[in-house]
Amino acid sequence: MENQISRFLIFLGVFTLIIGLGYTYTGFRLIDGLGAQGWTSRLAWILIVLFTLSIPISYYISLTSDREKIQTAFSYLAFTGLGFFTILFSLVLLKDITTASVNGIVSVLPGSTSDGAVSFFGRREFLNRILSVSVLGLAGGLTGIGFYQAHRKLKILPVTVPGENLHSSLEGFRIVQISDIHIGPTIKKGFLESVVKTVNELKPDLVAITGDLVDGPVNKLKHHITPLADLKSKHGTFFVTGNHEYYSGVLSWIRELEGHGIEVLLNENRILEHGSAKLTLAGVTDLKAGSILPEHKTDPHKAIQGGEHSDYKVLLAHQPNSVFESAEAGFDLQLSGHTHGGQYFPGNFLIYLAQKFVAGLHRHKSTWIYVSRGTGYWGPPLRLGAPSEISVIELKKNS
Repeated sequence: MENQISRFLIFLGVFTLIIGLGYTYTGFRLIDGLGAQGWTSRLAWILIVLFTLSIPISYYISLTSDREKIQTAFSYLAFTGLGFFTILFSLVLLKDITTASVNGIVSVLPGSTSDGAVSFFGRREFLNRILSVSVLGLAGGLTGIGFYQAHRKLKILPVTVPGENLHSSLEGFRIVQISDIHIGPTIKKGFLESVVKTVNELKPDLVAITGDLVDGPVNKLKHHITPLADLKSKHGTFFVTGNHEYYSGVLSWIRELEGHGIEVLLNENRILEHGSAKLTLAGVTDLKAGSILPEHKTDPHKAIQGGEHSDYKVLLAHQPNSVFESAEAGFDLQLSGHTHGGQYFPGNFLIYLAQKFVAGLHRHKSTWIYVSRGTGYWGPPLRLGAPSEISVIELKKNS
């Protein structure tokens, strides 16, 4: 427990330092660009400091306060601010790179006169102010749109997975996948109740929860996951750990989930009989779990043991990058989450630096992989270009 707290405090300290540096850069570049002086400039810097500190303060309130409404409201303020400043920093950086490139080109253009260059650079301050105002407005607009999209009705996304030699009894087999709900600072019981209601209306053969269900300790959040006990399907509800479970006390959460009738698959499988077919449903621990709990090291080969000869083999794995091992182990389909589809700008682009499979259905060797964009969100309550989803995975035989 002490190691877990120490690890979290180190993470929070590093995270706060990074966002503080980003906020500071944004302040220097934007406040000057807007021509703010005197009390206006001082007020802007005070707001930057307050928003930088709001993240660790939010976590402190979440862990120590029993006043949930106050905690939620403060968390919304802090994390919406984080989202706004993330977008703003990215746009300011893009502006600076673009203007620096243009200035450099103009200064070395052949045939350009000194009077022309002076005239161009004389207008630079005016242009910088216009761009700064535009960047500030655009960041605010994108934050508003992202906030709305993160709180709109969940998208039900049908996904057809083809199979060349699919057993006739598995034709139309339906797995409803939810992932990356992140119950914690701003996502609570009410949201999960609406998710459970929607899932039950879809009448699934089984329900798969592919990790990152929670963002906080059991003693603070356990009453928020009680709706999961109401999930209904023919074969039950299955869960695999995500990286955030390991930040939140994974062993306690496993016991809590099992107490709600949810089967947690830790590098193991269940053989499900569906009609005259047998389906192996396996699950692995998070790809990085072994660095926190050595006994939880992910192992797709172990997970398939005893289920190699079933008619169809499905692996639940939080991180898409598990597919490289799961394909070698012989799985037909892997269901994953983790990426959030990038969630919002600039994550939509940066996510491709870390993940080969970001969202949707893909093929790796003989294994299909479906990556959910997630049902909730992490951190900033924003979604831009990556809508939240409840995925309905249906097996279909190739015609």
